[in-house]
Amino acid sequence: MKTEGIKPRLASLEALRAIWRGEDSSAALSQTCNKHNLERQDLALAWMITMTILRNRELIDSAMAGHLEGKHLDSAVRDILRIGAVQIIFLDKVPTFAAVSTSVDLAKQTGNDRASGLINAVLRKLDGIGEHEIPLPEGKIANIATRFSHPEWLIKKWADREGIEFAMALAAANNVEAPITYRINIRKTTPRKAMEFLLGQGVDARQIPHFPDYLKIEAAGHPTQLPGFTEGLFTPQDPAFSVPVDLLDPLPGDRILEIGCAPGGKLSQLAERYGGDIDIHGVDVSEDRMKMVKENLTRLGLSEFVKLHTADARKFEDSQGFDAVLIDAPCTSLGVIRRHPEIRYRRTQSDVIKLAKTQSELISAGFRLLKPKGKLVYCACSTEPEEGEDHLRDIPPGARIELPKDFQPTSFIQKEVLRTWPHIHNLDGMVVFTIRAPK
Repeated sequence: MKTEGIKPRLASLEALRAIWRGEDSSAALSQTCNKHNLERQDLALAWMITMTILRNRELIDSAMAGHLEGKHLDSAVRDILRIGAVQIIFLDKVPTFAAVSTSVDLAKQTGNDRASGLINAVLRKLDGIGEHEIPLPEGKIANIATRFSHPEWLIKKWADREGIEFAMALAAANNVEAPITYRINIRKTTPRKAMEFLLGQGVDARQIPHFPDYLKIEAAGHPTQLPGFTEGLFTPQDPAFSVPVDLLDPLPGDRILEIGCAPGGKLSQLAERYGGDIDIHGVDVSEDRMKMVKENLTRLGLSEFVKLHTADARKFEDSQGFDAVLIDAPCTSLGVIRRHPEIRYRRTQSDVIKLAKTQSELISAGFRLLKPKGKLVYCACSTEPEEGEDHLRDIPPGARIELPKDFQPTSFIQKEVLRTWPHIHNLDGMVVFTIRAPK
C-alpha cells in the first residue's frame, strides 16, 4: 500500500526511467503524475524533484561518488539515490530524515530491498552538504561541465567560440527554470482579456516586453491543465519562436509554406495573424507529428486556414511555387536545454554534423519551392553555428541575405543573423536568418 509521502517520489522515479529511455521530460512527468492521481502539492514536488535531477545529474552524482566506494549500482537504485540526494542538497523544505526514509521506502516498494541499507547510509552522509561544497574537477571546462551538468564537448565548443565566461553563463542559465509563457490566440481573445481571465482563475499573468501577444504566467503542472487551454485561448510557446513569423511579414494573397511544421506552433501563429488573407501550407515528414498539428489547429479553431502535406520536404513538389518559405529546421535543440534539460545527455558532436547536413538539404528544397525573388526564412533552436550562420556560405548565386530594418530589440542582431540567448535575453536559444531568392 503506497503511503502519501511515497507517491510523488514514485512518480518521479517512473518519470526518470521513462526519460532515460528517450521520452520527453514534460510528457513523462505528466503521464506518471496523472497515473498516481497526485494532488497539487505532491504534483509540484514530483516535478521539482525530477527537473532538478535533470538539471543537476552530474553534480548530484559527484556528491555521492565519494560515498559509493566504486560500487556498481543498478540504474533504478542510482535514480532512487538521486531522488533522495536532490531533496537533501537542493530542496530546503524537505527535512533530511524525510528524504532518507522515503527513499528507503521507495527502494523497498520497487523491489530494491537489498539496496535499502546502502541508500540509507549514503543519504545520511550527505546531510548538511551544500550545493557549493560538492567536489569538482580542477580543469575549467570539466569544472563547468560538472557544476552545471553539461557535456564537456559542448562547454568546450562554447568556450572556444565565445569565451569561458560566456560558456559558464549559458550553462548556468540553462539550469534556471524557464519562465512559463503562452502565446494568446488573437482569433479568440486579446492578450488583455486573456490576462484578466487567468487572473480571475487565480493564475498570475502579465504581458512580456517586445512580445505583446505573449503572457508570462505562474502555474504548476502541465500546460494542458491551465484554464482556457482546451478552449484554444493560447499555445505554450517561448516568445523567441515568434521571431521567424515576424520576419515572414507576408502580403495579402501570398502563398506561404512552412517546412518542418510539426507540432504546429509557428504554423498556428501564422494562421492566427493572417488566416484568410494568405494561403498557408505546412509540410512535415512525420505522420504522428502531423496528427499533433491537426489537433492543435482544431483546438485553436484554425483548421480552415491551413493546408497540410505529409511528405519529405526534400521531395515535395508544388507547381505554383511559394512567395515565402519558412524552414523550421530539425536540429539538436541545444537552445532549449533549459526547458528540456534531458537534451544535454542525449546529444553528441556527431549529431550537430549530421543534422547540419539535413538542414542544408532542406534549405535547397526551400529555394526550389520559392518563386523568383521569394523570401526564405530559416530558423533553428540551436546554439551552434553549424546549424545556423554556417549555412549562409552555401546560398545560391544571386540570392542575398536580408536583415530586417529597425528590428527591435537590436540585441538580437548578430552580424547577418538574429540570435536569442537564455543568459542574455531570458529567451530560448534561437537562430534566424532571411534570404531573398534570385530573380
